Amino acid sequence: MTRDAIPPAIRRAARVPLLDESHERELLERIREDDDPRAMAELVRAHLRLTLDVASRYTSRSVRIEDLVSEGAVGLCEAAHRFDPSHGTRFATYAAWWVRAHIRSFALKNRRVVSLPATRNGRVVLGRSTRVQGELTAKLGRPPTTEELATALEVEVRDVEMVHSALSGRDVSLAPRDDGPTLSVASAQPSPEDLVAWAEDAADARGAVDRALAALDPREHEIVRRRYLDGESQTLRAIGEEMGLSRERVRQLELRAKDKMRRELDRVA
Repeated sequence: MTRDAIPPAIRRAARVPLLDESHERELLERIREDDDPRAMAELVRAHLRLTLDVASRYTSRSVRIEDLVSEGAVGLCEAAHRFDPSHGTRFATYAAWWVRAHIRSFALKNRRVVSLPATRNGRVVLGRSTRVQGELTAKLGRPPTTEELATALEVEVRDVEMVHSALSGRDVSLAPRDDGPTLSVASAQPSPEDLVAWAEDAADARGAVDRALAALDPREHEIVRRRYLDGESQTLRAIGEEMGLSRERVRQLELRAKDKMRRELDRVA
């Protein structure tokens, strides 16, 4: 989507300055303790640029950017109520998951025509992609590539590309494939089981990552936070110097933390 296609009111709203960390904590505390509507409004306004960034990827002729931004704001509110600052993650990192989940779900339910492979692989990607992406991000410390996601889902790369391209409104070849026909979601809606799986995946994935982080001891959690959750990854040596540990010991603790998280994610998958 081009800048000119974004309504001026939304562009202006997205220019609200970012919050400093202390004020952000204050707003989140007011929301958590008093359900303060003014604090919620300020927090949402300050993160509208995040919502706009995600929404711009899913707009199409049948889904307006204004509706997607509104739905993303709902995701921000849900994230604010669920956020646990004790995990050491900044709110924007946590909220991005909920914004994306709400916007993708809204786009899926409101798109007039979305053609997807009417195959088992297409349904697997549609139903499990959101959760598996969250799990892989926790394991790898970064978003997975399309190839990594396809491997985890046990489908072909093209299956992932077809579904994600359709959901985000990008042009994609929808010619019948050798392994099966395509279907129109508008004329043949996903089954109730598919829709339930989609909603549950979006809601459960962040919780699974939080539970995996909760399985770590304080040193392991601190290392994972510094390596993957603070925006700029610190080196093993820098972490070791600050924590009074050797570089090799930090590496060992990081590997142990990843193993714990992997086991926890496998357990709840």
